[in-house]
Amino acid sequence: MVSACGSVVPPGTTVILLEPSGETTIKQEGSYKAWGRTRLYFVDTKLKSYPKNLNILCADDINMKVGVKWVGSFKVTEETIDTIKKKVPAVEVKTGDITGYQLSLDKFFSTTMEDILSNIARAVVSPYKTDAIRGKREEIRITIKQKFLKRMAELKYPIDTADILVTNLDYPPEVTAKRNAIKQAELQDLENAALAKANVATAKRNAELALERGKAQLVEARADAAANRERAASLTPEILAVKQLETLVRLAEGPNNSVVVIPFDAIRPGGMQDMLLNREAVSQLSKRIR
Repeated sequence: MVSACGSVVPPGTTVILLEPSGETTIKQEGSYKAWGRTRLYFVDTKLKSYPKNLNILCADDINMKVGVKWVGSFKVTEETIDTIKKKVPAVEVKTGDITGYQLSLDKFFSTTMEDILSNIARAVVSPYKTDAIRGKREEIRITIKQKFLKRMAELKYPIDTADILVTNLDYPPEVTAKRNAIKQAELQDLENAALAKANVATAKRNAELALERGKAQLVEARADAAANRERAASLTPEILAVKQLETLVRLAEGPNNSVVVIPFDAIRPGGMQDMLLNREAVSQLSKRIR
């Protein structure tokens, strides 16, 4: 009598049942039964990602730190079963009454795919100069992916590649420090240029203001000169003579009044006498008006 053990396919796992006759059955979901000497393989088919960090010597002899990541899963079909069994390290496991072999994607990547991905990434990145790499990041990523997919197809590896990512592009510390210094110098140059531009604008505004003030002062000076000319034209000889007399009177009233200097015009005929008479006449006329 032959007994059978039944179970349910675990999530994210494909079960391969290999009969003693060589017949193979694939179960990706639901339940399955293993009869007698049926051999079971549990294939991890969950989508996983595997990063790889590399130091790549570029065309300008600078080591660039490049991170690449493969994202994918096993592809389990009738055509790939034999390759999986041959290429994937199998670890014997026992779950309950079932004895089988676990085929790990982790081990398959590390033993067969990791070196291929690394070599392709080096071949793609190394011809670039480090200054150009970051600007060509997407181009590099696409090239690595295309070459990797082509190589996987040639080897007929049982995998599905969801994507290949370029996760990291870092310069070595000394290059980073130099770039930071250059960047700071460039920022300082920009700041100095902006400051110089602002100073030029300020100086231009000040010059314009000074010019306007100068124009205003010139207008004011011309007005004062015109007013002075008007005042000078209104000073008749009689008014000047009266002013002279008033000045002499004030001098006489002061403490130092022993000597009084009388201008020659004041004592000439028609000079001070006429002036005094004119002053008296003006005074009398003013009293009558009041």
